Parts: sequence; C-alpha cells; structure tokens
Amino acid sequence: RRQENISQNRFDCSEVVREIVSSLDEKGRRSGPGSGGSASILKELETTSIYTYDPEKDCVYCTQRSASFILPSQQNPMAIKMWEVSRGRPVDVRYYDVRYT
Repeated sequence: RRQENISQNRFDCSEVVREIVSSLDEKGRRSGPGSGGSASILKELETTSIYTYDPEKDCVYCTQRSASFILPSQQNPMAIKMWEVSRGRPVDVRYYDVRYT
C-alpha cells in the first residue's frame, strides 16, 4: 500500500492484493485439486484511488481504477496459458466513482 498527498484536500492511494479464485460445486463446497474439481487461479488486483475532500459539502469523492492480473499457476495448465496470453496486461479493468458522506 502506498499513499501520497497531492494537496491539502487531495491524496492518492494504491494497493495490491492477491486473490485465490476457486470454483464451487453444486453444494457450495470449494472444488480444487484432490476434490475432483478444477484447480484454483491466482490473481493480483491493483487498485489506485484519488480522494478529494470538498469542505463546503463536507464530503469525500473518490475515483478508483481496479485492474486484475492473472499470475502463473503450478497447478492449473489453463491458468498458465491465460497468463502467457495476457503478457503482463490486466485481464479486467474497472473504474468507480465513489462518494463518502
């Protein structure tokens, strides 16, 4: 996680999180290696946020960009292929406008 003040009422923040994505079977149980299901996929999520405080409205506005990257897997041949094809680019990018009151 990293944070930087841009001005008195503005700052940005960035964080990176790793996720393990697994499938669920019909009964809601996690499937994966050894359970007859598919292997997990490892993803890295990078979120960058710019926060702006509006003192007149006593409100904080935030613009976020979240990007998902697939990481190589030793267990899942499909995840390895997806990682190779992505060539380090995000596989999903989303933008959010958030208002904290």
